[in-house]
Amino acid sequence: MKTPRLIPLLVAVVALLAGCGSGADAGTTEGSGQLLEGVYVELDGHPGPENVGILMAQRRGYFADAGLSVDIYTAGSPSYPIHYALNGSAEFAVANEPQIVLAQAKGLPIVAVGSILPEPTAAMIWLRGSKIKGIADLKGKTIAIPGLGFQKGFLKAILGRAGLTLADVKVKTVDYELLPTLEKGKADAIFGGSGNVEGAELEARGLDPVVTRVQDLGVPDYEELVLATSREYLSSEGQEVRAFMSAVTRGTAAAIEDPKEAVRAIEEEGEPGPEFNRKGAEAGLEATLPLLSTSGKMDTSTAAGLIDWMHEEGLVRRRPPVSELLTNRFVP
Repeated sequence: MKTPRLIPLLVAVVALLAGCGSGADAGTTEGSGQLLEGVYVELDGHPGPENVGILMAQRRGYFADAGLSVDIYTAGSPSYPIHYALNGSAEFAVANEPQIVLAQAKGLPIVAVGSILPEPTAAMIWLRGSKIKGIADLKGKTIAIPGLGFQKGFLKAILGRAGLTLADVKVKTVDYELLPTLEKGKADAIFGGSGNVEGAELEARGLDPVVTRVQDLGVPDYEELVLATSREYLSSEGQEVRAFMSAVTRGTAAAIEDPKEAVRAIEEEGEPGPEFNRKGAEAGLEATLPLLSTSGKMDTSTAAGLIDWMHEEGLVRRRPPVSELLTNRFVP
């Protein structure tokens, strides 16, 4: 099992010593002598249903088939993966498409190269026993979020439609601790988790979550999870990018075909979160597998709509061109 990377400096040192992204001798396929290209991928959360395509590609040997030796890590915070890809500590980062928009609007050379989860599953979630009936009832309440750069802006827009502002609530950043924060009563609601993962797991634990998707709260469609890399790596290592995306799409297909093995991949091919339980993982997979992208292709019109909405809501000053934001040239 892999150990989460907690400190960017440490990651950089480890990557340097491992020859990350440098074409160093990362490994060979067992018994074949075939040299494999070393690649790091940073997940934006603990191994789970949403990144199971990557985990299954590792488990089934699809990365090795593609000539890649892949190390999978959970970043110390969900906001870190993009930075790791930009500073060369990792070749690939799992990120939300709105993160890519924010980075591009700031002129950062990060590019989405493939879709993992092509629609928003993010939601506002509270427990039915909380007596919260709607967004307006969140006034004076505590809302926990993972802490991604766009989430406060999305929350501001959602609250505004109910006549509230961010000043009317307490926003608490908890990284990967959404479930225990809500379950232990340290927050009245969570925002940024999803109905198909956190919602499904809360139900599996015998709780009664109320899940309202962001699409029903005025947020437009977007690619929730994408694989991203730096423009520099993309321009110099296009063959590796194409090989990586091919393996991930094979892994996603394998997970859909064999959900039981997919659960084992979540347990064994990464470092599961402290709140992991098999029943919750099975429930999350059942809800998530039908949503995963089997092609890796991203929708340009959806991306354009997201950019326009984020600009209208004041989340970005500059509208980055879709052609800078993403490319489908490397999907199978």
